[in-house]
Amino acid sequence: MSKQSAITQAVEIVLLPKPDAWPADLVAPTSTHAIQARTQLDLPIDHPIVASGHQPILFHPGIVAKLIALDYWAKKTGAAPVWIVPDQDIVDPGLIRIPEQSGGSLTAEDIRLGGEQNHQSPAAILPPIPINADLYDRLEPVGSWLMGYEQESSLARQFASATIGMLCEQLDLEEPTIIYASDLLQLEATSLLLDGMLNDPLAAIHSYNTSVARFPDAGVRPLTMTDTHFELPFWRLEGNARVPVIVQSDQSGFDRTNLIPRGLMMTAIMRAYLCDLFIHGTGGYEYDRITEHWLNDWQGRELAPITAASATMMLDFDLPTFQDPNQAAWIAHHARHNPALLGDQEAAQKKADLVAAIARSKANGDQLTTSRLFAQLHHLLDETRAKHAGEIHRLDEAFRIAQQSRESQEIASSRTWAFPLYPDEQLQSLKAEIIRALDSAE
Repeated sequence: MSKQSAITQAVEIVLLPKPDAWPADLVAPTSTHAIQARTQLDLPIDHPIVASGHQPILFHPGIVAKLIALDYWAKKTGAAPVWIVPDQDIVDPGLIRIPEQSGGSLTAEDIRLGGEQNHQSPAAILPPIPINADLYDRLEPVGSWLMGYEQESSLARQFASATIGMLCEQLDLEEPTIIYASDLLQLEATSLLLDGMLNDPLAAIHSYNTSVARFPDAGVRPLTMTDTHFELPFWRLEGNARVPVIVQSDQSGFDRTNLIPRGLMMTAIMRAYLCDLFIHGTGGYEYDRITEHWLNDWQGRELAPITAASATMMLDFDLPTFQDPNQAAWIAHHARHNPALLGDQEAAQKKADLVAAIARSKANGDQLTTSRLFAQLHHLLDETRAKHAGEIHRLDEAFRIAQQSRESQEIASSRTWAFPLYPDEQLQSLKAEIIRALDSAE
């Protein structure tokens, strides 16, 4: 398969809030429940914790930015880095989109690293996948890493361990402790939050939904709530699927097995007990406002603060510049009706004369003459098209190429290519830009 150019593209980074507003005075936990929760997950209790995380996939550089920021800010504040993997999510990490360049044309192809497609099962309950030996050249390194974790207990653990391990080695970062959403139900602290919901589901879910409504642009749906039934912010794992958890007002004998937190519940647990700063991407930075409002409104609880780090970095392709597709389409269409666009001035003048004559005959109400003139006009245009068939074909081809060029440019402008497709110098430049920006904080 073809390789993209190794020319380094400019990096656009986003840090929210501005670096000088990032919390730097982090301290170790003093809350009994926070200490107990961290101890249960073998996390340090004598240092603060900075956390971030993402789904177990081959993510794009915008997520790599979070990992870099996590490493830098943990070192700056004397904190321990932790990476949370939402393995409750349904993902298909074995599928990856690859750019293919042939001359001036760029296409995108979906290829499979291994395994079968997945549209229904959380990564927490799927087994690791065997990785295909014959991979696209830039995927061979991550393929080797993934092969090294084929004995992990889940697909999520295979991909999280491989991707984080590979990036930390490549970018010289301290490897964070990786934890999983499926780990969180073992915590006594999580049981306390669940107890609060079960004791008064109306208050808990009403507060949740009120918070969701407060931030409609976050795209989070409210939980189902009736007079007698309430949907909790958890999934239950059943077979190879996850199903909503619905409770009744009477909660005697509630089954707590095979539960896994949903997204907002996961970050609520993280920020209430397991970290002292959470670094989101820009999307999480917005939707986690819901979590803050919910926990404060429901239990009067303050959560660990959040920041955000993201980046836009595109692959570089050596694509030629072609005519604007809209202009090319206009010319290709109108050339069939306007001889001047074909360079035939004689035919263009004849057409102008016929159009003027048609206008006069219409004004005089002479339908017979008008019909005869229209026939002459169509005959002229047919003759002109036949005479200039080669030029019309050239204009059609120019439109086709211009349209193809626009499609290629749209592919080239994507920011979501998987990080293994980027040359090392681009990822190193991303690291340098993140550090430069964070280092500017007073």
